[in-house]
Amino acid sequence: MTAIPLVQLVGVYHVGSLDPSRRGLLHRASQEGPCLSVSLCPEAWTSIARLGGSQLHEMRRDGAAFLDVLEAMEDPELRCVIVGWAEAEGLLVFREQWKAWRFDDEMEEWGYTLLDTRDEAEEEVDELSGGPDGGPALELLMGYGATKVLPERLGIEPFDDAFALDFAAMLWARDAAPHLLGRTLDGVWFREDHAPERMSAPRGGIFPEAMSGWTSIPLPPGSVDDEVALAQMPDSVRLPLSPPETVYAFAS
Repeated sequence: MTAIPLVQLVGVYHVGSLDPSRRGLLHRASQEGPCLSVSLCPEAWTSIARLGGSQLHEMRRDGAAFLDVLEAMEDPELRCVIVGWAEAEGLLVFREQWKAWRFDDEMEEWGYTLLDTRDEAEEEVDELSGGPDGGPALELLMGYGATKVLPERLGIEPFDDAFALDFAAMLWARDAAPHLLGRTLDGVWFREDHAPERMSAPRGGIFPEAMSGWTSIPLPPGSVDDEVALAQMPDSVRLPLSPPETVYAFAS
């Protein structure tokens, strides 16, 4: 039976403003999209996002649950459910895409952008002959890309197509999962490696619609020990869903 992995957390932390209009371009272009970015390692994210001097908030809600996006998308059955729903909703389409590789001098590693045309991809690379391991800077592939409906449903701009599947999972967790679980979810969680030196750390996002159920407690900057907080990170719990075919009945 298909099951959904949930991260259950009573308390998380946010660095910065709680006002969506004051979070800036970096936040709007992030993997958390329109959600309030939260984590259990605020010191790491203060460094990664260069948020020094920003207000630290502890966010609390009893019974809170987040979709574990990475685990969900690594589960073939659940990925099929999420992607099938997103296609039916007109959020994703399977199409040709160009992967444009660029070396990030600050992170000292390769990264890429997904674009719809070769001309757009060529504008993103330094040299057409330069890619990881001596490979090409441009690669043609088939993959899921966002339609214009996906960013419209999320209410975000600009939009990075590299996050298309993550954003589809976000909308599924918000709009479809409650019908299958019998409860709403508070947001999404990305259980990334805790490696601030590589600009990586686990974090999540609280749906704007769920914010009214959370309590915010201001804390002094630097008052949270990341290692202690991360040590309390629970494993995901898996709850069974209704039969997968029922998911396609739930329109926006």
